[in-house]
Amino acid sequence: MTIPKYIMDAAKETETKSGVAMAALLDFYQCAERHRKKVVKQQVLAMEDEYTFERWWQLYDKKIGKENCMEKWSRLTFDERKKATECTPAYVASTPNIRFRKAPLTWLNQKCWNDELPEPERLEEANAERFMDYFNDIVSGTDIPLLTVMDEHRRHLLNVIYTHRKYDIPKVLEKVRDSSRLSTIDSHGRRCTFEFIFNEENFLRILEGYYDD
Repeated sequence: MTIPKYIMDAAKETETKSGVAMAALLDFYQCAERHRKKVVKQQVLAMEDEYTFERWWQLYDKKIGKENCMEKWSRLTFDERKKATECTPAYVASTPNIRFRKAPLTWLNQKCWNDELPEPERLEEANAERFMDYFNDIVSGTDIPLLTVMDEHRRHLLNVIYTHRKYDIPKVLEKVRDSSRLSTIDSHGRRCTFEFIFNEENFLRILEGYYDD
């Protein structure tokens, strides 16, 4: 558990003035925090209405800072929980790229259920057929499967990257081709695929050199 600086400073000052060991004070703080979080969780779970935290958490679908969000949820009024739950699907639909969706605690703190929704994100359409030829030319001679079909799922993956990172695509594919970890079948018989490369998180890791030799 991370202890805030102001708590550390207060414990140090108390130790100096009263002789109470700083470690004991910090242990007490940590115990109190664990108890407080347990109580908050119990309160949230005990809310007997259809606008539960877990329902909202699953709708929002950006899993960051769950405990803090749960604590904030416990302090919302019934009407606020209702509005938050009912407005979340529309907000999520307007931000399909999860990286550009607000952190859930920020969304709750700012009461964003009262905001006008942004325009739905429009993905740029890449030329799928030309891209297949380009992709296959780059990875030929490696163990990466060639593209023979560009189905809807693959088109979506390509268009997300094309919209936000189009100028990085050549560099990433060259890195994939030149990486012994990605261009060959591993000891478990697994090999890199188009779906792996054009997953947003993997794409950035490749770009940042995570798989470089």
